[in-house]
Amino acid sequence: MQGCNPKMDFLFLWLVTFVLGYWICKKIKEWRSLPPGPWGLPIVGFLPYIDRNQPHLTLTNVAKQFGPIYGISMGSIYTVVLSDHKLVREAFAKDAFSGRAPLYLTHGIMHGKGIICAEGGLWKDQRKLLTMWLKSFGTSKYSVSREKLERRIAVGVTELLQNVKQASGSPIDLPSMLANSLGNVVNEIIFGYKYPSDDKTWNWFRQIQEEGSHEMGVAGVVNFLPFIRFFSKSVQHTMKILLRGQAQTHSLYAAIIERRRKVLKLEAPQGAKYSLHENLFKQHPKGFIKCIKYSKHASELEEHYFDPEILIPSDGECILDNFLLEQKKRFDNGDETAKNMTDEQMFYLLADMFGAGLDTTSTTLAWFLLYMSLHPEEQETVRREILSVLIDDNDCDYTKLPRLMAAICETQRIRSIVPVGIPHGCTEDTYLGEYRIPKGTMVMPLQWAMHMDPDAWEDPEEFKPSRFLDEDGNLLKPQQFIPFQTGKRMCPGDELSRMMSCGLITRLFRHMRVQLADEPPTEEEMQGTVGVTLTPPKKLYVCVPL
Repeated sequence: MQGCNPKMDFLFLWLVTFVLGYWICKKIKEWRSLPPGPWGLPIVGFLPYIDRNQPHLTLTNVAKQFGPIYGISMGSIYTVVLSDHKLVREAFAKDAFSGRAPLYLTHGIMHGKGIICAEGGLWKDQRKLLTMWLKSFGTSKYSVSREKLERRIAVGVTELLQNVKQASGSPIDLPSMLANSLGNVVNEIIFGYKYPSDDKTWNWFRQIQEEGSHEMGVAGVVNFLPFIRFFSKSVQHTMKILLRGQAQTHSLYAAIIERRRKVLKLEAPQGAKYSLHENLFKQHPKGFIKCIKYSKHASELEEHYFDPEILIPSDGECILDNFLLEQKKRFDNGDETAKNMTDEQMFYLLADMFGAGLDTTSTTLAWFLLYMSLHPEEQETVRREILSVLIDDNDCDYTKLPRLMAAICETQRIRSIVPVGIPHGCTEDTYLGEYRIPKGTMVMPLQWAMHMDPDAWEDPEEFKPSRFLDEDGNLLKPQQFIPFQTGKRMCPGDELSRMMSCGLITRLFRHMRVQLADEPPTEEEMQGTVGVTLTPPKKLYVCVPL
């Protein structure tokens, strides 16, 4: 038996120590190059310390301690939080930060499709198409089609005013009525159809959207700890609601798409068909879609069938027509990008467009009406501007109304619609300022902190539309004000949202004075409810004819 060689053992030990020491030093250097931040717990990270009801307030308080850029572990996801507008604009102008957030719901439920959860070539392709189509509809400020788009919006507002007048000064759920009218405008622009008023399927569909938006907020923890869905019954129930709601939405879209294809005399390209819908139209002798009321508070037995013939067609262009025609062209030509135009992708894209177009706009208007009712002097100032500047109901050019725009901007500042911002994903190792941001990091633009920063805004808790006006009454555009996304993932529907909001407000305020029907909300209620968006407390309103 040979003895051990002490010299070789020493050399081996020295080599292992050197390699291990080098690795530890490298990791310490990498860790030190990350943004500062609080320690979390094993596995769950900082999640237990975040208030689920008001997460933006927790994250804002952390920013006060660690500065405008900090890092935290949110379950399995390393997250960098930005609360300075310069850092946000610098980051989101880079390709490295244009990825989707690495959340479970973006791929576990959305499968990386649509536009909100897409990235890479698919996202660039779909964004380019949407931007082009919306501009052709009239969202470009100098487009010849803009007047047509304004008229389409005006029709929806006219129906709203008729319903408000019928109330004869009685308390009404005005935000819900606004969402209903706006929703049908969005339906026309996206699908080329609108629903009759008080239609059963339309009310059912709106319920799905509202509950889905709420449940997405409830399901937030599963984004960071996906394994929890196997153990938590409440999370399992929420996931079930989301998945069933998604399936029902896609089925409804399939029925609308089928009818639209008949109008355009198109057939679904062979490679574009969605296999899960193979037997969809066999549920009813006439091919109607079954609509199940799936709410937590309703029985699955509450159901009806959707007859697409009840839909009211629009004369204008729509997103759906453009998608179907582009789909046919790409598949007929054997285009490599035809894979971006499948029916499945279309369902997710239409859902993203509808949700983004309606949810954020209706939430903004709900907060706006609340603040206008709480500050009647501001409402009167806006009304005087509308009456003195705009000729009649057909004129709704918001660029002529700086006071109105200032009031809307102040509403979006004091109650950020998406207070934690829409997170992005880092697609490669990069740097932001002096800090290293690893690939796979989620980057969160904390809008609440930026919009409530006392160093940027004097008396941030006070509603002051005048902060958005210069001495001559012209609208200001402060760099620290970021109500929507900025950079490469900026929402292509921002201008459409502004047109719908202003078109509705100008006509409503021209004819009505809006007041709260009962006591104003408490300070706690004014904090809002967090879901996908920050929604205001539900209040009834009285509209007094002028």
